Parts: sequence; C-alpha cells; structure tokens
Amino acid sequence: MTSRFNRMGARGRQSGAALIVVLMLLVVVTILGIASMRGTIMQERMASATLGRAMAFQAAEAGLRQAEVMVREQTLLPDENQVGCVAGLCEQPTGDGTTPLAWETEGFWDNDGRGYRNGTVVASNGINLRPRYVVEYYGQSKGNDPSGAGGAPLDMGQPPPDASSNQTIYRITSRAVAPNGSEVILQSIYAR
Repeated sequence: MTSRFNRMGARGRQSGAALIVVLMLLVVVTILGIASMRGTIMQERMASATLGRAMAFQAAEAGLRQAEVMVREQTLLPDENQVGCVAGLCEQPTGDGTTPLAWETEGFWDNDGRGYRNGTVVASNGINLRPRYVVEYYGQSKGNDPSGAGGAPLDMGQPPPDASSNQTIYRITSRAVAPNGSEVILQSIYAR
C-alpha cells in the first residue's frame, strides 16, 4: 500500500514543465510553417508577374508587327497642321527634347483610342490582350545616306532599295498591359 501512495504523491507534485516545453515547440513549428507559406506565396507572385510580363511582351510585339505591316502597305503622312496623334498616326517629333511626345503624356493610352490604334486581340493562356500602337512620321532619308536609318533596308521581307531612292522613316511604338498590371512598351524604326 505504501508503494501506491508514493506514486500518487509524485503526480501531485508535477509543475507542468512538459506542457511548457510542448507549447514552446508548437510555437516554433507554427513560426516555421508561416515563414514557409510566406516564401511560397512570394514565389507564386513572382511567377505570376513573370507570366504577365511575358504575355504583355508577346501582345506588344504583335502590335509592333501589325503596325509594320500597315506602314509597309501604305504611305502614312500626317496632316501638316496635325498636333499630337490622330488615329495612331503622330506628327513628326520636334527633337528638341523639351516637348514630351504625345504617347508619353499622362493618360494618352487610356483615351479611348483617339490617339492610338488598337491591334488585333492576342490570346494567351485563356486571356485576351489587345495591343495599342502609334506610328510617328520621321521624314525622308536618302537610301545611300550612311548616317540615317535609310542606309540599309529594315524590312528583310522586301528587296533592298536602290542607292538613289528616298526612304520614308517611321518610329512605331506598341504597348500592351497584362491583367496583373505588367506593362510593356516596344519601339522599332521602320524605313520604306
């Protein structure tokens, strides 16, 4: 009978040290789990941003190519009294560096298409993106002028111009925005 009394007395004298150790381990495991989840969420956001940027880049590049085809098929000249961009065709830049270009001004790309042209919808991963583009007229360049863009044909699908011909120079700017807010703006110089 004495042995049973000693065992019960030992239980009564425990101070809860095991409970404290288990609670501390639980807190450590919880902190590690939260840190792991935050790292995973950050990686998922980075992957989403990379995908969004890639989709916007593809759409902007498609807009660039659409504008190049448009320029190749027809001679685009702005009205001599034109200021800014109208239906995707922009006036010749001043080149003074102090006047912002029309497409660089705040809200230009959000003005319901008054200044830019909408490209054909590009579908990627079930998401439809529509590029927007403008064409800036840069004037004429002699075909044999080594200092200008007219020194060599830029459209490899067309035969080279003869050395005495004038070329019309354009700068094409294309923009696309992915649903996650990733924005890509691409430019090319095109001579014809």
